[in-house]
Amino acid sequence: MTKKRLIIIDGYSLIYRTFYGVRPMTTKDGVHTNVIFGFSNILINILENFTPDYIAVAFDEKKPTFRHDSFENYKAGRLLMPEELEQQIQLIFEMLELMDIKKISMEGYEADDLIGTISKICSANDIEVDILTGDRDAFQLIDKNIKVIYTKKGISEVDVYGENEIMERYGVSPEDLIDVKGLMGDKSDNIPGVAGVGEKTAIKLIQDYGDIEGVYENIEAIKGKLKERLLLDRENAFLSRHLAKIVTEIPIDFDLDEYITLDYKNKETIDFFERMECHTIVKKLIGEGKPMEDSKSVIHEHEYIMVENISGIKSLKAAINSSGEMFFIHLVEKEPVYSLKALAIETAGKVYFIDSRIVPEETILDELKTILEDVKITKAGHDVKDFIVYLLKKGVEFNGLRADTYIAAYLLDPSDNRYAVDDLAGKYLMKNIHTEEDIFGKGRAKLRFEDADPKVLEKHLSQKCMLLGEIEKALSEKIKEFEMTALYNDIEIPLIEVLASFEFSGFKIDMKELDELDREFDEKLALLTANIYACAGREFNINSPKQLGEILFDELMLPVIKKTKTGYSTDVEVLDKLKGKHPVIESILEYRTIAKLSSTYVKGFKQIIHRDDNRIYSTFNQALTTTGRISSTEPNLQNIPIKIEMGKKIRKVFIPSSEEHILVDADYSQIELRILAHISDDETLIESFVNGEDIHTRTASEIFNVPLEEVAGRQRMYAKAINFGLIYGKQAFGLSQDLGISRKEAQDYIDRYFGRYPKVAKYMEDIKLQAKEKGFVTTIYGRRRYIPEINSRNANIEKSGERLALNTPIQGSAADIL
Repeated sequence: MTKKRLIIIDGYSLIYRTFYGVRPMTTKDGVHTNVIFGFSNILINILENFTPDYIAVAFDEKKPTFRHDSFENYKAGRLLMPEELEQQIQLIFEMLELMDIKKISMEGYEADDLIGTISKICSANDIEVDILTGDRDAFQLIDKNIKVIYTKKGISEVDVYGENEIMERYGVSPEDLIDVKGLMGDKSDNIPGVAGVGEKTAIKLIQDYGDIEGVYENIEAIKGKLKERLLLDRENAFLSRHLAKIVTEIPIDFDLDEYITLDYKNKETIDFFERMECHTIVKKLIGEGKPMEDSKSVIHEHEYIMVENISGIKSLKAAINSSGEMFFIHLVEKEPVYSLKALAIETAGKVYFIDSRIVPEETILDELKTILEDVKITKAGHDVKDFIVYLLKKGVEFNGLRADTYIAAYLLDPSDNRYAVDDLAGKYLMKNIHTEEDIFGKGRAKLRFEDADPKVLEKHLSQKCMLLGEIEKALSEKIKEFEMTALYNDIEIPLIEVLASFEFSGFKIDMKELDELDREFDEKLALLTANIYACAGREFNINSPKQLGEILFDELMLPVIKKTKTGYSTDVEVLDKLKGKHPVIESILEYRTIAKLSSTYVKGFKQIIHRDDNRIYSTFNQALTTTGRISSTEPNLQNIPIKIEMGKKIRKVFIPSSEEHILVDADYSQIELRILAHISDDETLIESFVNGEDIHTRTASEIFNVPLEEVAGRQRMYAKAINFGLIYGKQAFGLSQDLGISRKEAQDYIDRYFGRYPKVAKYMEDIKLQAKEKGFVTTIYGRRRYIPEINSRNANIEKSGERLALNTPIQGSAADIL
């Protein structure tokens, strides 16, 4: 007959292990969750892998125990619990209650004593016990029915110890470890032991003499300093054993039925982890990795149809025309060329799956072209932009887009970065579906459509598609609740098609101009290299910080500004401070600038230009930044420098696609300051824009109290720095650094600014308070950004949060308007 099993967990041992073993995590509202995540992850793994019949978690009481009565310095010197950890303790208690897991503690005793007593009661009744802990003190409890699951290396690895493992590791029995600790002590608990006696010596003494009594009965046989130490600390040895011994007979009312493992995968538990934004834990609870047939969101064969020929596509077209709407999931590959691999379409409650290995890609497009171009047929998909670009390349104009769940999920939580359909199904529907790795295998870089089993792929995409309507409904309700409907429908959805057209069109490059620029840069670098070598007195690798540091600081004897672990720092900050101290510095700075421009924009462009049409095709990311700004990658076309002459030359290589076209570069004048005027409702600032004045000159006039026509250039420069600096949350120190003035002078300018623009000052205070109360700020159009940093007790993190709170509504609103 199989024995029953109890798992008992040392609560605070596991809590501290997870706190220091799991990276810091917070919810969007600023609640710390790394312990909740780590603790629950281990707990669920234990429940699933060990399947215990009974389970409990033991905790220390905060009040003193009998050990403190015996030795007032017991555990003295321990640091206070970190604030980020303390915030999570009650949430851990709540989690255990929701999971129906017994939580035990007892005044006057430590968790170890409860664990020891309950373990020995169960062992005496032939119940197997596993103790989960990161504290080796528990090893003394091991017997024929009791084992210790010992956590090591943070939380990622465990060792299981029984009687044999203890004997193999220490050479003594588990019970003998009490006497070993009495002799060696324990610094972590401030148990003194015998000074100068370590673990090896203590073990040898117990092996030779049995216990501490035996050691002192045979003290004359022990020689030298060890004998002196033992005699000097005899009292400490017995006291330390008393402190180290776990009590196994404390008076408790023990009812084993209260420890029965119950259904911990209940709705209340899942709701808790959703609230804590522990989405991977939710997936574990709802069965991630199980076969699809076991999933809560099972899709039955009669609900999807495999399209195998033109006749099947015509049936699909008829169904779409009849219903007037469709949900779709696409599988488009970009490399080596854009191609459609598979398509799942849901309409009128049924999913149709089309595999290009069965129905040719050309046939799919020819038959569905009228549907895809029909503006009256509304369409909802997921991450649709790539599909639209693909269609444009095939001569099909996509119309009727009503929803994109990828973009909707991004709007609701722009810092999450988990917007795949399987993520959203778990987060918003608590349903589980296969991930891409289940279909293609591990390693997303190696995913290949050809490797996917057609039947598995069919179920995967069909199930995604079947759930898309539910996901879209859940997201739409949230968007409405968050008052983002106009932002979503009027800005984000139309923007998808705009960005798709950018990616389809690309940017034409004047190859002759680019080649000429390449030669010019190479010649300039050659001249700078020769000049640097002449100044240095010898040749060396200019791109090597180590060699450059040796030249500058060992050979040219320039003053050392900063050092790193590997030697002298030669970063731009250091070189800027060395300007004027040697002619080589200016040449090195110029060399670095040109070398970066050359490698990034000239030689870099040459590697990615499509030679058939001399165009660069960048990817425009709509759901990447937390402020709502669009980003450009592969390559980044947003950061081409313009302030230096060489940067301006790079911009000249971009040309219209033909003589019938022109390039238009459009921008708003002072858009962020205009937004500040609008949201602060400051009359003076608004008046300046209404009158068409130069805002920086007007600000200078206000804070320096001079007529507009008498504002000096330096005063305007200061005003400009203040105007933009305050938008980004700069304070006196930052402004003083920018302007090269004292902090007191910078603070005086800021005070004058707020004196002339009082409603700007009020807005800045109000927005910080709003962020602290709500945990987020919004743009004019309702775009949210969560700022958990603003409620941190760490002053530096809190200040960072305040800067984000000031800047986001302005920068985010500018992004929305643009």
